[in-house]
Amino acid sequence: MSPKKLTTRDADKAWARGRRDVGAKYLEVAELAATEDGEAINVCVGLAVLAGIAAADAICVSALGHYYSGSDHAAAADLLGRVDKDLASKLRSLLSLKPGAHYGNALLTSAQRASALRAGHALVDEARQRTI
Repeated sequence: MSPKKLTTRDADKAWARGRRDVGAKYLEVAELAATEDGEAINVCVGLAVLAGIAAADAICVSALGHYYSGSDHAAAADLLGRVDKDLASKLRSLLSLKPGAHYGNALLTSAQRASALRAGHALVDEARQRTI
């Protein structure tokens, strides 16, 4: 069975480095927010999600020459899975936190924050390795 068709856009290594840098900055700010509790947890998790998405774009461009350009973030994880299944799993775990962090009114937990930061770091670190 052939992989499902995904909406993608071509990009070059310079574009990938730009997305990597954006992801790294989101993660840097997430770490600042991680020093507080309460609403800051949701902000931290939301920024870690954005970091992971940007890093995934950079990784995909580095490996495939294109990134997912549609509105279904789960499909972005599918594309990343064509590069690395473990990284795709990390992105999926981040994406599962996105609704609560970005749109919810309930506070997320410190465990969710720790999980999001671990996944965000793994994706940004990999993007750094692949976009030198």
